[in-house]
Amino acid sequence: MYRGMYIARDPYSSDLHSLIRENYRQVFFNKENIGVHLPYHLEREFKKYLRCGNLAFGMARFHCSLCQKDKLVAFSCKGRTLCPSCTGRRMSDTAKHLIEEVIPEVPTRQWVLSMPYVHRFLLARNPDFLRKALAIFHRTLSRHYEYKARIHNLKNPKAGAITVVQRFGGALNLNVHFHTIYIDGVFYENNFGDEVFFEIVPTHEEVVQLNGTLKKRLMRLLEKFEQVENDYNDQSDFQAQSVQNRDENFQLPLKIGKVWDPPFREFVGKRCSYDDGFSLHANVKILAHQRAELERLCRYILRGPIAKERITYEASGKVRLQLKTPYSDGTTHLQFTPDQFIKRIIALIPPPRQNLIRYIGVFGARHKKRSKITSLACPKKVKTKKKVYRTPWSELLKYVFKYEVSNCDHCGTKLTLVATITSQNICQKILNHLGQPANEVIIRSPRAPPEADYFDQAVGDF
Repeated sequence: MYRGMYIARDPYSSDLHSLIRENYRQVFFNKENIGVHLPYHLEREFKKYLRCGNLAFGMARFHCSLCQKDKLVAFSCKGRTLCPSCTGRRMSDTAKHLIEEVIPEVPTRQWVLSMPYVHRFLLARNPDFLRKALAIFHRTLSRHYEYKARIHNLKNPKAGAITVVQRFGGALNLNVHFHTIYIDGVFYENNFGDEVFFEIVPTHEEVVQLNGTLKKRLMRLLEKFEQVENDYNDQSDFQAQSVQNRDENFQLPLKIGKVWDPPFREFVGKRCSYDDGFSLHANVKILAHQRAELERLCRYILRGPIAKERITYEASGKVRLQLKTPYSDGTTHLQFTPDQFIKRIIALIPPPRQNLIRYIGVFGARHKKRSKITSLACPKKVKTKKKVYRTPWSELLKYVFKYEVSNCDHCGTKLTLVATITSQNICQKILNHLGQPANEVIIRSPRAPPEADYFDQAVGDF
């Protein structure tokens, strides 16, 4: 039975949209004023977000054949960093794909690797260093699983993993680290030639040993890159400041709710290891039948950096960020100036065409056993010849929120697509005819430096 009515989001009225709309151009202008030109893809990310979900910049028109009513749906920007709606859509879509198409019904384990500041900086700005660091990480863990399998005399053991490269921390600081979902064991060939899963559970001592091995190999990799690493792009300053959670004046963001200064304590836990900035966690395990929990874990590691509900743009001009988890010293919020906040976001934007999801081992595209093993993810699902790379918006909303957005809001009849409208002039006329607000994105012009005003005044006096 059809229930409720679909209410489209209004990004124009959100604090995040107001903050970006009023302040982002000033940051780019200040850099251009001193001769620094940031890469074009950074400003493109901001422009795309400001138009996302706005009917004035394009829409799709759907029609109900029963009650003769129309529904207008705005286009999305498909951004990877700034837009909470599009990053949420990408998160849900990819998690659904992993559960239904990739990860078989076997026990899985999450491995999380974090590294010191100097490694994080190179991971953020050097794709070659990121690729080789990931290769070391995967090779070390895969060989551990395969070595344990050979102890049990298993034939041709094969490990598999899916890694998500996360670029952000809880304070919107640049913190590149690896979230990896490993099958907690190996697939091997039995006497009949079939692929069979064998579970292997790592011990706490093995996790500590693996962290030491990773530290030694990653430090050796860092030494090779430090000898040739001398070129910096225009985004590097923002990234270097964000990695250390500081601004250009080397100041930390203002902590709100802080009560005291607790002493530094290393994280101690089962199957967790910390060694001079190298942190390896492997204590989160999902059993084979816990598919809902596995999908929740996939969404967690695929989430975007920005949640608009946690951002408040105050009347005083300050930006307040609510922490997902309060600090041990009592801090619940961090306060930034708009300039500091925009620079934090710029540091988080990844380079274009850089893949942040990597498939390793039996999940790799070129592995000869991939199709046989991934078919165990959902054996009852009927495979179609036509490959669908993106789940449609309507199906994804129904899957996540149990809501039929493709039905009419008044009678529940299936809607049909009439047209897609991309002309801003036509969109303006339609919205004016319907009496709906046409929110034009008016970006606040940057303010010139005070030295320029003083120079003009001085020249006029002579």
